[in-house]
Amino acid sequence: MKSKKSDGKEPDAIEPALPSWKAFVIQLSHDTTPDSGIFAGRVEHLSSGRRQRFASGKELLAMVMRLLSELDAPSKGSVRSKVEQT
Repeated sequence: MKSKKSDGKEPDAIEPALPSWKAFVIQLSHDTTPDSGIFAGRVEHLSSGRRQRFASGKELLAMVMRLLSELDAPSKGSVRSKVEQT
């Protein structure tokens, strides 16, 4: 766990190393096997319930990064707090 310090004296908040608002479930398709060359399925963000299908590892990573960016963006400040409250 990390602590954030505003003035260098006392931590204002302790953040877990693995925050729950960054948790995802990945479900792989029946056709995804080490030998098939197929990597497809669905990813779901646990806090928001948002989900999307992917057809490659590259698509999966892009989806996760895009969602994290949206949830952590200061211009969308209320999105993260809403997710943390669920």
